[in-house]
Amino acid sequence: MDNRSLAHDGQPRFTDEAFFTEVSELTGIEHRALRRAFTGERKDLALDTVKRIVAENLDATPETWTEKLIEHAKSEGLGEYRPGYWDGYELTYEHNDFLRSIGRL
Repeated sequence: MDNRSLAHDGQPRFTDEAFFTEVSELTGIEHRALRRAFTGERKDLALDTVKRIVAENLDATPETWTEKLIEHAKSEGLGEYRPGYWDGYELTYEHNDFLRSIGRL
C-alpha cells in the first residue's frame, strides 16, 4: 500500500519557470506577465489569483486576463511590483530601461 499523501509537507512552494510555463500554456496568459506578477511568491497564492481572475472574466480573452493580472499585481504589491523588490540590485542599462518602462524609475 502506498502511503504518500497530497497534504502539504510543510515546505513552502515558490513559483519557478516550470510553473510559469505550465500556467501560461493552460490559460494563455503571457509568460513574462506571470513572472513579473509572481516572482518570489508562493505557488498557492499565484494559482488562487489566476483562478479568480479567470473565473471573474470567463468571457474575456487571455490578453484581458493578462491585463487584469498585471493590474492586480500592481495594486497588491506582488512579485516585481513589491515595494523594495529592486533594492540592492546592481542595475545594468537594460534593467534601468525595464524599470522606466514599468514606471519604477
